Order: sequence, then C-alpha cells, then structure tokens
Amino acid sequence: MELLKGRAFILADGAIGEYLFSLGYPGSYLASEAVIRSPEILASVHRDYAEAGAAILTTNTFDANVAKLDGRGLAERCEEINYRAVGLAGRNRKCSIMGSIGPPASGRSFSTEPFDGGRLREIFGPQIAGLLAGGVDMILLETQMDPPQARALFDTVREFSSDIPVAVSFTYGQDLLTPSGFSIADSIEAFVNTDIVMLGANHGTGPLQFMDIHRRLSSESPFPVMLQPNSGIGKYSDGRFVFPRNPDHFCRCMLSCADGSTALLGGCCGTTPEFISMLSRRMTAEPVVRVFSSPSLEEPEEQEVRTVTGDPPVLSSQLAARDALIIELLPPRGGDLSAFASRADRLRKYAPVTISIPDSPMGKVRMSPCISGLYLRDRLGVEPLVHFALRDRSLTRIQSDLLALSGSGLQAIFLISGDPPSLGDYPESTAVYDLTTEQTLLLLRNLSMGVDLNGRKIGSGAGFFPGSAVSLGDPCARDKLERRWEAGCRFFISQPVFSMKTLEEAGDLLEEFPVLPALMPFRNRYSAEYLAAEVPGISIPAELLDRIRELDDGDVPGYSLDHLSRLMDQMRKMVSGVYLAGSRKGTADLAEAWRRN
Repeated sequence: MELLKGRAFILADGAIGEYLFSLGYPGSYLASEAVIRSPEILASVHRDYAEAGAAILTTNTFDANVAKLDGRGLAERCEEINYRAVGLAGRNRKCSIMGSIGPPASGRSFSTEPFDGGRLREIFGPQIAGLLAGGVDMILLETQMDPPQARALFDTVREFSSDIPVAVSFTYGQDLLTPSGFSIADSIEAFVNTDIVMLGANHGTGPLQFMDIHRRLSSESPFPVMLQPNSGIGKYSDGRFVFPRNPDHFCRCMLSCADGSTALLGGCCGTTPEFISMLSRRMTAEPVVRVFSSPSLEEPEEQEVRTVTGDPPVLSSQLAARDALIIELLPPRGGDLSAFASRADRLRKYAPVTISIPDSPMGKVRMSPCISGLYLRDRLGVEPLVHFALRDRSLTRIQSDLLALSGSGLQAIFLISGDPPSLGDYPESTAVYDLTTEQTLLLLRNLSMGVDLNGRKIGSGAGFFPGSAVSLGDPCARDKLERRWEAGCRFFISQPVFSMKTLEEAGDLLEEFPVLPALMPFRNRYSAEYLAAEVPGISIPAELLDRIRELDDGDVPGYSLDHLSRLMDQMRKMVSGVYLAGSRKGTADLAEAWRRN
C-alpha cells in the first residue's frame, strides 16, 4: 500500500464521534447523522485533526450501516451518507481517508443468537458502496468483537472491491479478550491468508494496556500493527462519558510502541486534536521516553474449570414425588425483616415446604429476595425459592448476582421478566431486559460448566435449579415448555388457575413436565374482575365470576377459598405440586388442606 511506504508509521486522528459530541452535537442523534445534519461541525473536526498533524483521517461512518440508520428513518440514505462523509473528510487534501465500518452486530457486546451471515450484504452493502464511490483510500473495520463475523465482513468488502486496502481493528478488555470472549490469537487466526494491510486494536482500554496488546501483536501477528486506544477509562457523568485528559501519558505510551512492527498510531474515545498534535511533534522533535508496562507476555494462570451440579434437596425431591408445596411470601417494603420472618416461621409446620419470594412485583420497591432468602435459610432453616427479575439487571449484574446466589447455596431460582416499571413506584425508571428468560437459561448452563455467557472461563462455575412461568391456556405452551426444558429449566409455575377445564386441556403437559398450578384466592370482587379482564392468560369460569359478583366483598374470600380447595382436591393426582399465593389466611388454609390430604 502506497500510504505505508517510506514511513516509520502513519499518524491517524483521534476520536471522531466522541469529539463531535463534546462540541455540542446532540447526543440523541447517531454520530453519523452529523454528515447531513451538521456537516460544517463535522468538517471542522476533520480539519482540526489535519491541522494537528494527522496523515490519515477516519470518516464519521462507524454507525452508518443500514440497520443503524433504519432506527433513525435514514436507511434509504445509507449510501449517500457514506459518500458524503468521505467528501467532508476529503476537504483536507493532504490527508488520506480511511472509511470506518463498525462491527456486524446489534451494537451490544454479547449475543446468544446465531450469526446470520446472509444479512451482511443487505446491512453493509450500501455503506461499502458509498465509501468506495466517495473515493476512500482504505476501509477500516473497527471495534470488531467477533473474529468470524469480522472475517465475514471483510469478505463482503471484497465482493465490492478486490483491491481496496482493508485494515481490521479489534477491541479488547483488560483480560486481553474481546467482549465476545475471543483472544488476540483468535483475531489473528481469522485473517491468516488474507491481504489485510494492518491488524490491530482500538477503543476498549487505555494507553498502558495497549502496550501489552502491541507486544502480543508484534510477536504473534504477520500483519503490521495499528493502535488507537482510548485515553483511559471513561466515567459516566451528566449523561455522557468523560475520559481522562492525559495527552503526555498517551504520547509516551504510543511512542513506546513505535517500533518496526507498528504501521499506524492514533486515538479513540477521549483523545482530541491536542493528543494528536503533541504526538506529531514528539515523533520527530524529541527522543522517545519509553514507558514500561507489565513485564510478562505469559498468559494468565489457567483457572481450574469444574462443572457444578446439584439440585436443591427439598424442591427437587418433592417435585419427583409429585408433592411439592410452594408458598409465596412477599418480602418487606421496609428494612425490618422481623414480621416477614415471623410469617415464614409459621409456615414451617407445612414442611416440606418452599417459601417463594417475589422480586419487586408490580415494579414496587421491596427488599431484595436474595437477601430475604438467605435470612430465611440461615435463621429458620427454610428453603427459599428466590425470584430473579431480569427487568432491573444489566448483563454484568445478572451474572454477578447469579454467581453470588450459587455461592451462597441458593440454587432454587424462579426466572421472570419482571413487571414493567410503569406499574410501580417509579414509572420513569429504566427497565433493562438485557436477556430474555430463555437466554438466561442458556447462561445458567454456561455458568454450570465454568464459563460465562461468551464462553470465557470463570473457574468452578455455579449450579442452579431454575424454574420459569407458563400460561396453561397459551396455544404455544408446549413449544415454550419444550424449549425451556431443553435449555435447562427444571420446573414450571403456572398463572393462577380457577377451573378443572384449564387443567384438563393441559393434561398432557402436566403429565410430561413438572408443572405447579398457582392457586390464589380472591380478596374481593375487584380482584376477581381484575384477574378476569385485565391479566392475559388467566381464565375464570363465567359461572364462578357471576357468583362472585352476587356476593358482598366480605364473603368473597371464603367462597373463593372453598372453590379452590375443591379444585385442589380434584387436581391432586394430575400435578407435580401446588403454588399458593395471596392472603396469609387463604394460603395457610390451602396449605393445611394440601398436607392433610
């Protein structure tokens, strides 16, 4: 490549999108939208880097693919935006232009879905065509996370041009793995026997960590190395990430990497024209003052991986005996566990019994079911079933909380999506939902084998006995149960049931899978009307509802309890157990009847 000839290394620019946002460009837009919304601000960004000494400029097109632009109603303008982006950077005629293309994924750092290589051309074809038509000197596949996907993206570029130079840059964490769990060696292996002009790293971590990345690449990779680190670790403040302002440190680290293996040096998030200007001056005007990072290239010590199994003794054995009894007990709204513990203590007489502890149902704040469960087990010797709501947890928190539960011996967990915040105490709060229930079941399987969601080794792993919800009246119930059972779910709890017809229609499922129908007495006429009309998946017989409407509110609980007692007697031989919810008196009377029979 002509650009690389006769140079010790190419000096590239620094952050584009991050710098653009720091200049006041609205954070609600995609960075690439600046090409058409604020072209002169974007042109000034490129100009600042060119004046700082950058020999190669990067187009502001990291997120300018069809999938990303479609979310902004701009998919049909994908090729135009990329074409115009090259022109804005190309106003600096002494600089070469590098066309940026981000990773072929949803933008998230994980995925449990199979990769659809067939969509690459649909999503990235217009972007590649626009960059090539604009006249880029090189294509940069940057911030890549998955080497096979990055290789498929490279192959897509080659479908459009057989000779455009292509560079590939991965992002690595402090463990020297991509967010998807791939190593530097994996990244190299994916591009062996290709004609890429550079292979390197960007984003992820700061300059010191990049010195370790550089040493590994320079010793293992057959390709020239490119390095574009962040200035350091970003801190979230006032709605945006703020990065360290440390141009002297950045320059010393980068110049320490300026050996014969290095083809390009530049920056990513947190770096500005000030960083590039200082690096440009120091390239020739000053002797290199080297910075020394960790001294060893040795891989981290291998952790022993041990598959963990183990079923909670009470619940698993009772399910096998088709005599499981689970009673729901809400954790306290405040910080005092005494009343909660007292109610749980009174339920011990129904042993063997499992106490089910919901996770902020209806989005209302309650004490953590994990802590409440530990309290019951350690103080009372009662086995808890801890509800685990995905609504409130990021992917990181999901995994750390699950590891803590397993390490504490709380293996029985009930996976739920969680009621939306709009129903609860803080309707404006953010729901996360990083994983679905089925994805979480796959994660549990990984954790049991000593690896995380992306397959990275975590050591001894974690063991669970997970359950999930099912609506027996759902036409897709069998498909859901089969998928979840195959994924590792070991029991199911239905929505509240009020008739034998519902159970009889699902008789084959009750025989094949460990399903516990939920029984919940009505508190009053309102609760019956609400369940019948406003909660999907619950079927209340018309004759029962008509009778409830005729009663005074004070008579509803007793009548409802008598109805459910008869229903429980009829279903006894059909089910693997029963789940009791609702008022304390109602659940106690039903539990008494279950154990008596």
